[in-house]
Amino acid sequence: MFSTQKKMVIGVAAVALFGASQAMAGPMVVRSTGPSAKTYPIGKALPSDAKLSLKAGDLITVLDSGGTRVLKGPGVVSASGSAAASSTGFTQLIANTGAKQARTGATRSAIGGGAARSPNVWYVDASKAGTVCVADAAALSVWRPDMTAATSIAITNVADGKTVNLDYRAGQTVRGWPVAELPVVEGAQYKIVDAAGKAPTTVKLTMIGAAPADIQAAAASLLQKGCSSQMDVLVEGTMQAGPTASN
Repeated sequence: MFSTQKKMVIGVAAVALFGASQAMAGPMVVRSTGPSAKTYPIGKALPSDAKLSLKAGDLITVLDSGGTRVLKGPGVVSASGSAAASSTGFTQLIANTGAKQARTGATRSAIGGGAARSPNVWYVDASKAGTVCVADAAALSVWRPDMTAATSIAITNVADGKTVNLDYRAGQTVRGWPVAELPVVEGAQYKIVDAAGKAPTTVKLTMIGAAPADIQAAAASLLQKGCSSQMDVLVEGTMQAGPTASN
């Protein structure tokens, strides 16, 4: 998966090198595996007319205003895609409106219709550990992937041990973060435990300022901060149907 620490380190370094403004000028590499991964590392900004020389086994995922798509080797492959897709779904994916936005519980992964994924980039996924990027503390919300039964999720401040329980009704997937009791501040760490008996997760909150206005800016922000689970949501939520064929 994209969320391995090694890949995130590469991605952060690449974004720092090229700069967020350059990353938004054309396609940006958001996943990279295979022999050419060092040539096209995660975070690398590409010219809009770039053509990638790929080898057998290469799978390079790029993101631009039209969404994400997979470039496969061997062969010379254009980094640019078709005209931008309808932005409605993309807007909902990166809208930072908190729990009020939730109308559907989850979306199946674009990769093989696998496990459910969060329908919004800015939700805290109660099932995923790691760094979580926060664009607006007041809108921060906690999403659970399984909505079949009522449950309670306990959130504990690692620093002082204070715990707040969030109760979910059957069919309910999102609750607002208890901001008054558990402050949303840079570097704060929280342990999340589902009463259903699932293994606890620990998240570290990091602030990014105002929510990015488009998916390219969102990707640059998430890569810079190392928010890998949210980056997975963004990539899979904007994936174009089918990989781009090699030329």
